[in-house]
Amino acid sequence: MASAPFSLEGLLAYLSETFAAGVIQSYQGQGLLENAPLIAPQDLLEDFKKFDRNDKIFQEYDPPSGDDSKMGWKRSRPTRWWLSLWKAMKHAFYIQILGGVVLGSLAILILILDFNSVDLCYDMQSTNWTALPKETQAIMVTAATTESYVVQLWTLFLVLVMFGWPVIKKLNLLILNLLGAFLDTCYRLYLQVYGVYKKPWMSFPLNGLFVSIVLMNCLILGREVAKNSETERSRKIKKTIKVSAMLAAQFAFGISITYYLVYKLIPLYGEASQTNRAVIAGALPLVTAIPKVIVRLAAQRIDFVHPGDSHVLLNVLYTASAIVFRVMQAELTSLQLFILLSFAHGTVDLLERLTIVVRDYLWYFIYKKLKRDGIETIMAADKFRTPRSMRFIADMSIQMILGESTALIAAVGFIQLYNFMYPANNPSHTNIYFVMQFFIRVSIAISIDFVFNSFSFWIQMSYLNVAIVRVWKKKWRKHMVVAFILTAVTLCYYTTHLFSVVKAKNTPGAKTPDHSCTGPFAKF
Repeated sequence: MASAPFSLEGLLAYLSETFAAGVIQSYQGQGLLENAPLIAPQDLLEDFKKFDRNDKIFQEYDPPSGDDSKMGWKRSRPTRWWLSLWKAMKHAFYIQILGGVVLGSLAILILILDFNSVDLCYDMQSTNWTALPKETQAIMVTAATTESYVVQLWTLFLVLVMFGWPVIKKLNLLILNLLGAFLDTCYRLYLQVYGVYKKPWMSFPLNGLFVSIVLMNCLILGREVAKNSETERSRKIKKTIKVSAMLAAQFAFGISITYYLVYKLIPLYGEASQTNRAVIAGALPLVTAIPKVIVRLAAQRIDFVHPGDSHVLLNVLYTASAIVFRVMQAELTSLQLFILLSFAHGTVDLLERLTIVVRDYLWYFIYKKLKRDGIETIMAADKFRTPRSMRFIADMSIQMILGESTALIAAVGFIQLYNFMYPANNPSHTNIYFVMQFFIRVSIAISIDFVFNSFSFWIQMSYLNVAIVRVWKKKWRKHMVVAFILTAVTLCYYTTHLFSVVKAKNTPGAKTPDHSCTGPFAKF
């Protein structure tokens, strides 16, 4: 028999199907599944229709009419590979360049406002608060109070996107969350009035209040879901606990990781040597690795929201960690090293998106083996190719690219804005120099990411049938809203803490002291 001619497209198809969904299929027996339907036709869209009959997207290419085979969708792809590549490049531009730049610009605006309000006179805030002018203190406290509303209403914003306004109104969640944010405001004003603002213990009651609001929202929503789906009291209790745990999972992990970063890792980073800082920054993704897997597996199995909203349960871990890690991993001096790190980021992100299916399955396989439940392990692999799971991967791919692009612009903008506000004693570095450095570095990094993202889209759409383009066309507004909420909350909470990170990256003693204490926007 003559061997098939070699082609780049054939190689890519082999690699993508070998290292992604094909691993699962081969484990179950390729011969049995090759011509089998993905799932029974009557069940395909049931999980979508009960929430939104107008949104039933779960694959990029539908098979021809009457073709129910697992690979039938391949007959609907563009006839030429370059047409698929052009489609991928065009929508990578829409999502990463246009969407990312819009969100990144809003992130820069938030940073500018924060630098000139909450974080005015940064060095003096924690060491000599009472020496600041009363007018400056009033600006800082007012701005911090405003930011606290954004942070305390974080969970409300996300559940509003997932469940919609009618549910929020019915459960009075808006009133309850505003009451929690109002308590935050009263607490801050009380401390300021009695002259104990900016004490080391000040944040602990606020953290407790935030955790209480998160748990309250999750329990109320869990009880509502259980009431609508179960009739027996015992089953209602179990359902309430299950739904509440799923809703609270990302917040529980996110809060724990946040407190570990803020109170342990970031101070350790500031005191470490250059070598140890590089080690800490390089190992940062490991902090969120296991929580991402757990929440991702849970999010694909929920049944109380539309499949297109499940990704919201995981985006907090991705977006927040992307911004914080980008700042801590940023290279300030060498442009060549910055470019090298951009290639490394692009490669890691590409592999993460392309292997998400097989990684989830392998973790699930290990979990089942530890439970010594081998039969269910063999039969459960189809869970990773259900319409809900495929839609989840499409939504997560979009959010990961939006989050990474926004994080890149925010991180570079944070560092260059810091250098602009607190310049080193270097006469050659004028104000325009920092602006140019921002645009040069962002342009280079985004261009590198664009190449990797275009290739990733091409593989995901053409060989894994991930519905990235169809989902983006229909739900781009919701994706932009979710990404902006997460970006705004992350910056409002982390900016003060990231000051110490960027300060540590600069030469000690290189800052011009107190130049911004004359008032907000004095540098401008």
